[in-house]
Amino acid sequence: MQNYENFSKKINTLFVGKDLRYLPSCQSTNLYALDLIQNDDYFDGTVVITDCQTAGRGQQGNTWDTEPFQNITTSIILKPQFLSLQEQFELNIAITLGIYDLLEVFVPNPDLLKIKWSNDLLYDRKKLCGILIQNVVSGNTLGKSVIGIGLNINQKTFLYPQATSLSLVTGMDYELSVLTEKLFISIERKYLQLKQGKTEILRQEYYKRLYGFGEEKWFSKEGESFMGKIVGVDNLGRLQIDVLGDLKVYQFKEIQFLLDKV
Repeated sequence: MQNYENFSKKINTLFVGKDLRYLPSCQSTNLYALDLIQNDDYFDGTVVITDCQTAGRGQQGNTWDTEPFQNITTSIILKPQFLSLQEQFELNIAITLGIYDLLEVFVPNPDLLKIKWSNDLLYDRKKLCGILIQNVVSGNTLGKSVIGIGLNINQKTFLYPQATSLSLVTGMDYELSVLTEKLFISIERKYLQLKQGKTEILRQEYYKRLYGFGEEKWFSKEGESFMGKIVGVDNLGRLQIDVLGDLKVYQFKEIQFLLDKV
């Protein structure tokens, strides 16, 4: 256990992590959090955290490679009922920026830290963090959201060469519970900005940190590579790319970034 004892009593947040459910091991913190919602056993800001996640999931059912006791593997339950269904990607923006703000303080060169659409954070084009947001709709609004976060901290080796960790980037090891508190504080700060209606400020901040925004980058769709320039993300979270003067719009996983091409 990574010093999570009495964690919720000491954490310096307003509500995120004040109700903390620690699991020594579980299949998926997101699945556990969704069960809490199903059983009405949660609060706004309830956190599920584990030392060992055995079946972590990413976007579109991808698996998440994480070693026990080395990384931050957690899910946060929020009630973003102030957002309509058409505004749901604004939640992605706020959460991603919260994680970015945490990492920016530690990495040696913040210019190499980028958000990769839709829910990854990269350092020097290697994956440092993955996010999986699962929404429970209530009428025309987001009733509840489960924010799953896999943040690579102390892990040194990965199955996939495109992954990295904060330790590999900085050459240091970290106390996970300390970084976890900083993470929750940072996410809560951005979430409250979103709740205050500062969506345009957050969106412009997101674009400033978005990998490929305003730059010519290589992409792949159905095995065919092409070059384009990211010009934005629409309200449904679809990526907008200028391809030879023609605006194209892509859903999650419809295209791939070719990170190995400059």
